[in-house]
Amino acid sequence: MRGEMINEYQKLNSEDQKTFRRWLWANTVVGAILLSGLIVLASKSPGDKSEAIARYNVYASQAPPRARLCVTKPLGPERQSGGSRSIRFPFL
Repeated sequence: MRGEMINEYQKLNSEDQKTFRRWLWANTVVGAILLSGLIVLASKSPGDKSEAIARYNVYASQAPPRARLCVTKPLGPERQSGGSRSIRFPFL
């Protein structure tokens, strides 16, 4: 397989070889940039918190517990004979 690629490259005229080398060099540069970005992302320590996570933690600590939430009116139109009933969802 490798020999076939070298033979194909050698069959190209000098202008096409130059174009191929430029294309190969550009792909190498883009790959190196992406690889360095991936390394930076992977090297972040788990103790580092971003600003968005810090804001979410503040919001979550101030929010009321979900157990206090309940529906006090029936869903849909009220019945004439039945009146209003309280519906509670303990799993919310």
